[in-house]
Amino acid sequence: MAGITELAKPVANKTGLSQKKAREVITAFLDEIVKQVDSGESVRIAGLGIFERRVQKARKVRNPRTGKMMKVSEKKKFVFKPSAKIKYL
Repeated sequence: MAGITELAKPVANKTGLSQKKAREVITAFLDEIVKQVDSGESVRIAGLGIFERRVQKARKVRNPRTGKMMKVSEKKKFVFKPSAKIKYL
């Protein structure tokens, strides 16, 4: 699995930036995506996909240990929907 450091190396090579600067740009980019999605906006990146918040409704689930039904409250989920271009790679 690649992290920001591993992504920064090829970005630095392609852009002529230092690896440190490439890491800063990638981090700032990801932070801005999270900030926009948290404020209620969807972020669409052409050729990649859409980042958004969705509400998962409250539901009942079974506790596997006791077998009793429990209620799970509603929650907001951060989701990514890949574009058709990369979905079937």
